[in-house]
Amino acid sequence: MKTILFEEDKLIISLSSLETILGLKHTIEVPYSNIMDVSIEDTHQFLWKMYGTHLGASKYGYFRKDGVNYFVASSTNKGNLVLTLNNHKYDKIILELDHVDDVFQQLQNILSTYIK
Repeated sequence: MKTILFEEDKLIISLSSLETILGLKHTIEVPYSNIMDVSIEDTHQFLWKMYGTHLGASKYGYFRKDGVNYFVASSTNKGNLVLTLNNHKYDKIILELDHVDDVFQQLQNILSTYIK
């Protein structure tokens, strides 16, 4: 299970033990100023695995497609939180989350009041 921490100036995404093993990553820090867009999307596109795990719909790790860098931590193609970033190691972060609507709303509220 992922943990999302809303800090004063950044979002911290911590993966569970199993997700850390599958995706070869434990935490990702994203300054709010780097978030260009946030959405909830169904993600059915094929991505080239750079490192991590890809079995069916399950994707954990670093992926690339058409020059775009992705970090994906999801076991489903439906209802994932998608962060579109600027000036970050990843161009997009795709996450499967419990209570995705709540996290989406909270992040939108923060971004609407955060001065970039």
